[in-house]
Amino acid sequence: MTKRNSAPAVGGELTPGQEALWLIQNLDPDCVAYNVTAALSLHFPVDAAVLESAVRATILDHTLLGSVFACDDTGRVRRRPAPATAPVFERHEPDLGADEFRAFALGLTRRPFGLDREPPVRAALLRPRGRPDVLLITAHHIVADNISQLLICREILSRYAALRAGRRHEPRDAGAVFDRFVARQRAYLDSPRADRARQHWKRELQGVSEHVTLPVDLPRPPFYRPEGAEIDLELPADLVAGVDGAVAARNVTLFAYLLSVFELLVYRSTGRTTFVVGYPVTQRQGPGARDAIGYFVNTLALRADLDPGDGFDALVRRTSAALWRSLMHRDYPFALLSGLVDLPRDPGRPGPVTVLFALNELDEDDPIAAAMEPGREVEHAGLRTAEYYLPQQQGQFELSLQMTRRARSMQAKLKYNTSLFTERTARRLAGDYLELLRSAVGETLPPALRELIPEARVNRWTT
Repeated sequence: MTKRNSAPAVGGELTPGQEALWLIQNLDPDCVAYNVTAALSLHFPVDAAVLESAVRATILDHTLLGSVFACDDTGRVRRRPAPATAPVFERHEPDLGADEFRAFALGLTRRPFGLDREPPVRAALLRPRGRPDVLLITAHHIVADNISQLLICREILSRYAALRAGRRHEPRDAGAVFDRFVARQRAYLDSPRADRARQHWKRELQGVSEHVTLPVDLPRPPFYRPEGAEIDLELPADLVAGVDGAVAARNVTLFAYLLSVFELLVYRSTGRTTFVVGYPVTQRQGPGARDAIGYFVNTLALRADLDPGDGFDALVRRTSAALWRSLMHRDYPFALLSGLVDLPRDPGRPGPVTVLFALNELDEDDPIAAAMEPGREVEHAGLRTAEYYLPQQQGQFELSLQMTRRARSMQAKLKYNTSLFTERTARRLAGDYLELLRSAVGETLPPALRELIPEARVNRWTT
């Protein structure tokens, strides 16, 4: 075990969330569940040498990206600059068909990071014959959240365009914003605000003494294995419009409404009326945070309380109120949550939160974010790109549902742990969610939630 970073070390501190990620990676050096990847199809003639220079400058000139993470003599985890010669870029010219090429690219993104000896970011340029080049940017979550993936891509393309044109390039962010964020987080832990947050989370989670027990297909391993796969679903246009209308009619957020339906899914699958659902929140606050690269994310824990005699609207109101209460304490690190709950420690589970719900609402005014829409080609710095989709971040939780909202569409991505669930069960759960969502929108759910599940099923799944 490592000690929490409490002593000052200029430029070397980590947030509690980063320390937890470092520990997970060192306990399981082969883990790739916390690799985050952005992949772009490059629709322009690529000068590989110039692109390599742009990648190296982006990574090694950034105080966070160009770091290694290791224990010092006291056992505290520190970050220090990676060697200037550290390998961060590679080229491949695979002569493969489309399916084999995608498998090859995916394999490159699923190599574990040795955080104590190499930078936590690597890039690869893949040059298939007769098709556009593909740029892979893979980072460990310890230095990059989902927004950071897009920012790293934007910075690389901006640098590349400047180098090609012989122009000077000033990066939007070299790491100072994240350093200030770390300092604020560490000061927060010793503040009255943190004390109030601890008390809030203790009250909120008090009495939750059992993990969510979804009906798994496979014997649960004695130690949790972070491995997974995913199911993708596109919501029909009429359902998206119905959701928008239902949200407006109830004066709640889209997140609260969709999360409430996810709670229904867990309830119908388990029969449990009280359980914990995790959800990620951004911590990008203050000057420059919007364009800063780093791990600016925290996971909060929602205590779901379903009254079987209530209807869906009551659940939505209760969920919305719980979310607003908890957002007041969003800065309390998820890494410290396990000490505040009554849940038993179980090495066969990923932690106090086993199921997660997330909603991404993409800013389509950002050209790189817009490039993440399947089939859409966009331009940044005079360079045309499109998404080359590769799955990522699978197996962190037993089950997670990620919704992505764009201006005219909505997608659902169900990620599941493959050591617990089969693809058939995952598809059924994804279908069940859409069925519940359509029933909620159409106001055809039963007046009492208990009617969603037969008593026999509850008895069988909770024994």
